[in-house]
Amino acid sequence: MTNDLAEFATDTDVFLLVGTNTSECHPIIAMQIQRGLERGAKLIVIDPRGIDMAKKADVYIPVPVGRNIPVINAMIYHIIKNELYDKEFVEKYSKGFEYLKKSVEEFTPERVAKEYDLNAEDIKKAAELYAKGNPSAICYTMGVTQFSYGTYQVFQMSNLAILTGNLGVKGGGVNPLRGQNNVQGAGDMGALPNTLPGGPLTNDEYRKHVESVWGFKINPNPGWTLTEAPHKMEEGLIKCLYIFGENPVMSDPWTDHFLEALCHVDFIVVQDIFLTETAQRADVVLPAACWSEKEGTFNNTSRRVQYLSAAVTPPANLEPDWKVICNVANRIGLKGFDFLRAEEIWNEVRKVCPSKFGGISYERIKKLNGINWPCPDEEHPGTPYLYADKKSMLPDGKFVLVPVGFSEDGDRDILEEEFRKKIGAPDDYLVGVGVPSEKPNEVYPCMFTTGRKVYHYHTGTMTRECKPLEMGADIMGATIEISQDIADERGIETGDYVKVWNKRGLIAAKAVVRPDMRYGTIFTTFHYAEADGNELVPPEPLDKLAKTPPLKMSIANIQKISEEEFLKIRKELLQQMEAEYAKCVRS
Repeated sequence: MTNDLAEFATDTDVFLLVGTNTSECHPIIAMQIQRGLERGAKLIVIDPRGIDMAKKADVYIPVPVGRNIPVINAMIYHIIKNELYDKEFVEKYSKGFEYLKKSVEEFTPERVAKEYDLNAEDIKKAAELYAKGNPSAICYTMGVTQFSYGTYQVFQMSNLAILTGNLGVKGGGVNPLRGQNNVQGAGDMGALPNTLPGGPLTNDEYRKHVESVWGFKINPNPGWTLTEAPHKMEEGLIKCLYIFGENPVMSDPWTDHFLEALCHVDFIVVQDIFLTETAQRADVVLPAACWSEKEGTFNNTSRRVQYLSAAVTPPANLEPDWKVICNVANRIGLKGFDFLRAEEIWNEVRKVCPSKFGGISYERIKKLNGINWPCPDEEHPGTPYLYADKKSMLPDGKFVLVPVGFSEDGDRDILEEEFRKKIGAPDDYLVGVGVPSEKPNEVYPCMFTTGRKVYHYHTGTMTRECKPLEMGADIMGATIEISQDIADERGIETGDYVKVWNKRGLIAAKAVVRPDMRYGTIFTTFHYAEADGNELVPPEPLDKLAKTPPLKMSIANIQKISEEEFLKIRKELLQQMEAEYAKCVRS
C-alpha cells in the first residue's frame, strides 16, 4: 500500500473499491473504511457481486467478471474529456499522458455501458466522485490481480491515481489489500523468485551489496514462480519441494493437475501446523509452532513493521519456522544460520536493506507500536504514505501512465502491437491489452469465479480447525452462490443441491441464490476440500509479467440435483482424491 490504513478513518474523502470484498476478507480494514464513511466520505464499488460494501456505496457498478478494464477506461475517458484531471501533477510529475488519452478514446461511458449492460450515468458519477475527492483512495485485491491480465488492471489503478494527483497525499494512494498479516513481509524478505530482501535480484549493485552482507555469491537468475512450478515438476526439473505455510493441493488452479505434477517430484517436505491436504502427500512433515506461539515481526499491508510476542508456549518439541529452517540448514552444512533469537534475524535484515529498515529496531517498534518503512535511521519517524516528494522510483523520477486496452477476442501479442501503433507509442513504451482467457458458450454458459467467506480463510487450514468458526460457517457448509437469472432458468432455490462443472472438473454443494449478483454468474470458495472451487479454475494463460493464472475467471455449467446424486458425487470425489494420493505413494 502507498498509504497507511489509519488514514482511511481520518483523511480519505472518496473510496474506490475494485474487486475487493473488504467486509468479509479484510474486516479490520473494513472497519477503518466504515469510520471514514461515518465521517462523510463517499464510496464507489466495482464488483460482480452485491457485497456488503456495495450496499453502502454511493455508486455501485455490477461489472461482469473480468471486465474491469473497460469500466476503468470509461472513467478515465470521462475524467480527461471533462478536464477533471490534475493538470499540474500530470505535467510536472508524469509521462505518457498523450498515449493514455489516445488509448481511451473508444471507451466512452455510453459504449461501455451498452456493451456490458451497465448504467453510463453510474460510470460518469463514479469518475466525477473519484476525480473530485480530496483525497481519493483506491483499494483492490484479487478481483483485480488474479487474471491473465491482472498486472494491466493494476496499471489502471495507478493511472487513475496519477491522473488525479492522488499519489503522495495523506488518505489517498493505490492500496492493494494483502491477503493476510504478513504477505507484505514475505515479499519484503525476498520470498519471491525475482527478489532479495528489500530489493530486486536482477539489480547488480544491490545484489552485490547483499552478497557482501551474507558472504557468498548469489545466483543472478530469477527462479520459477509457483504457477510455473507444476510444469517444471512434470518436466523433471524440480526434484525436491520444501513447502511451508502453504496448501497448494487446494489453493492452486486445477487441483487435479497439481496432484499429477507432484507425482514427478522425488522428495516432498511440508512444514506446517496441521496435516493439510498437501502434507498428506509429503515424504517428511515438519511440525511448527503457530503464530501465537512465537515472537517476531510482521510487516502488514501498509508496510507497518509490528512486533508480536508469544502468547503461549508451544507444545513440546515444536519450534517456530525460523528455528526449523535454521536446523535444516545446519544439518545440510550451510553457513549463516546460527541465530539464537528472532531479533538477530531482524537485525541482519536491517543490515541487508538499511534504506528501508535501518531505523526500525525492536526497541523502537515496541515503543511506537510499529513503524512504516522506509525508515533509514533511528531518527527517522517512518513513512506512513509514499511519494510525498512526488517522485517515482524510476531514474527520471516520473510516474508512468500505462495505456491499457481490452478485446473480447484475439491474440494478445498481436493486439498489443496494433494497440501500440494506434496510440502512437514508441516500441520501448509499456502498453497492455487484456483478453479474457475464457468466455461463456453453449456448453458452459455461466461465468465462474471464486473468493472467501467471512468465517474461513483460504483453504481452511486453520479456520476449519476452529470450532466456533466452523460452526458459524456450517449452517449450510460449502455453498455455491448463483445469480437470480440462473436460479429462475434452472428452477433452483436456496438450499437445493447443485453440481457445477467444466472441462477441468466438477464440484457439488448446496445453492444460495443471490439476487444482488451480476446475472450469469456462479461463485464459490476454496475453503473446503470436498468442494474446492479451484478444481474448476484454469492454470493458464499466465499474466505476462506477474505469471498469475486467471484464478478469478473461468466458465462452467450448473444443474440442480437430488440429495442422492449429491452424496454420490461427494463419494466419487473422495474416492478420486484418494486415488490421486495413492498414485505415487511416498515410501
